Amino acid sequence: MAVLKVEGIEKKFGELVALNGVSFEVHDRECLGIMGPNGAGKTTLFNVISGFIKPDRGDIRFRGESIVGKKPSRLVKMGLVRTFQLIKVFKQMTVEENVVAAGGGMDELERVGLEKKKGIIASSLSQGELRRLSVALALATKPKMLMLDEPFSGLSTSESRELESIIESLKGDGIPLVVIEHKLKELFNVVDRLIVLNYGQVIFEGQPEDAVRDEAVVEAYLGGNGFEG
Repeated sequence: MAVLKVEGIEKKFGELVALNGVSFEVHDRECLGIMGPNGAGKTTLFNVISGFIKPDRGDIRFRGESIVGKKPSRLVKMGLVRTFQLIKVFKQMTVEENVVAAGGGMDELERVGLEKKKGIIASSLSQGELRRLSVALALATKPKMLMLDEPFSGLSTSESRELESIIESLKGDGIPLVVIEHKLKELFNVVDRLIVLNYGQVIFEGQPEDAVRDEAVVEAYLGGNGFEG
């Protein structure tokens, strides 16, 4: 049984069709990547799955249960947890206070390599450390599936490698993952399978190495901003 099953999701904002019949599955112990040019519908899709936006049509099933219409707080309690492109932490609290507030502790900080920063005010952290702290906060909720929204955004090469290692360790634990990302090199390094969105539709599903050779994918990217390394 799929951990997450998205079936025929449609969402319009006025006359703008943001999602048009999107369907896919996330399997147990899988890391699924989602990519697409700007305006493809990636963030809208994440917002629909995580309960921040209600779809106009379609169904989403998490661990066999329909979750359409459920509030984000309820989905977190069910184990469906996400991070955000814009990092959301308590910047005036220490690193340890942040993770304790989310229900975790030193285990989560050690998991993301921030145990030595536990007494540091979060606003003093680097972009990479803030990104790792956001992952620690998500892990504190004991997720049954974790959705990462552009986790490599703004990170240096060394910071990206650190985050890749954390994602690999989560995969080793069997936590299903869904990752939206513009930085394709980093995305391809961590995902098992890939879907590509364009104009709110799935135009490719398969292995990452096949995506860059797919005519529809190449056209979608070259017609926009091109591929990012």
